Amino acid sequence: MTLHEQIKSFYTALGQNDDEALQTFRHYFPNDYDLNEVTHDMASDFISHNPSLNHALLIGVNIGKSVATAVRPKLLSAKFSEEIGYYAQRQLGYLPQEQLCLALLDAQLNVIGWETLFVGSLTNVQASPREIFQSVPRANALGFMIIHNHPSGNLMPSDSDIRFSQRLKLLGEQMEIPLFDSFIVTRDSYWSLSENNQLKSIK
Repeated sequence: MTLHEQIKSFYTALGQNDDEALQTFRHYFPNDYDLNEVTHDMASDFISHNPSLNHALLIGVNIGKSVATAVRPKLLSAKFSEEIGYYAQRQLGYLPQEQLCLALLDAQLNVIGWETLFVGSLTNVQASPREIFQSVPRANALGFMIIHNHPSGNLMPSDSDIRFSQRLKLLGEQMEIPLFDSFIVTRDSYWSLSENNQLKSIK
């Protein structure tokens, strides 16, 4: 939807004569980029034609600018597995239930999101690849890592841990949403499947 159409929808939704309102709007802002160069006097003159709605419109424009420039904070770097491992230990290592978390990565391999996707029993967590692969593009992330804890204290990945991680690796390659690593954490340590050569894609 073009800006022109959005402005028209704004006035229509509020019961205004959209043609007349659009004519006034374009008198002050003939080009879309003029909204980035609004002076105080220009805004005041525009608002005077319809104080409530035109003021609300300019507030909405400013909100849109803020949203457009907002970025996710960088939580930590994922370039080194030990940094992720120790962070994950602090987040999950002492939990009594098994949880699966998703670390969302940008192009510089910074973690820009950390989401708890599933919470399981004392012994296992049921995870769905669909929810994982929906979360990554929604955050405009390049790729991801998965992390889950073993409340039992046993650091070694189970066969199902390895198979699930390999399946995500393969799906990620097919969808161009790469899985960079899969971690297991306990109170005392962490295990990286990538470091231990356990992420080779199944065929």
